[in-house]
Amino acid sequence: MTFANLLAERLRAAEKPVRQLLDWFQKLVRVLPDSLFSWDDAANNKALIAGRSALIMNPPSAWAVAKRDAPKICDQLWTHGFAQGPKGRFAPFVQFFWSIWSFGKNQAAAKSLIVHLSQRASAEKMVEASGGYDLPPFDNFTTFQTWAEAAPPKGTLYHYPNPHKHQILSVPAFPAPHKIGEQISVQALQTQMVVRHLKGDTMEKTLAWAEGELEGFMRN
Repeated sequence: MTFANLLAERLRAAEKPVRQLLDWFQKLVRVLPDSLFSWDDAANNKALIAGRSALIMNPPSAWAVAKRDAPKICDQLWTHGFAQGPKGRFAPFVQFFWSIWSFGKNQAAAKSLIVHLSQRASAEKMVEASGGYDLPPFDNFTTFQTWAEAAPPKGTLYHYPNPHKHQILSVPAFPAPHKIGEQISVQALQTQMVVRHLKGDTMEKTLAWAEGELEGFMRN
């Protein structure tokens, strides 16, 4: 089976839940701020500390901003898991990797540095320095005291690293091949589908547009 045929088969299998999701988003978006789709990375942080929002989807950077700029709001913040849907409780998970250029002049030292930074003690120091924002990808690196001790209020970040494994970590666009999944994520394909449907495109037109985008990703 060619990848094109596999893609078509996956699209057919996913069509019903995608339709359900788009319909659900139509209901959700109508109670969100009108400026939502023009927000930048800091907009939800600002909305939170300005008292215009009580719930945002965000790492602890929002808490850190509140701790710095709005202590009274910071005292009331708590990080918790995502809402559970019909397929379970999912949380986004993005992996980043260190690499060494093949033309690097001191590869031995670079490899030694990566090994050092990958140790538990080093990772814990980086988590502490980031105020709990950094999230190592290893299960045994989710028990650092920074998340349990961060305050105010004490323990506010405790659930951020998913210590009890109550969420299913989901890599964006999985199980698409990396070359295509990366484009889906960077181009915000799902978000664009929501916006197009919200602004008046029919369900069929929205799905056809997304299928065309995926075919374009395959050719790139």
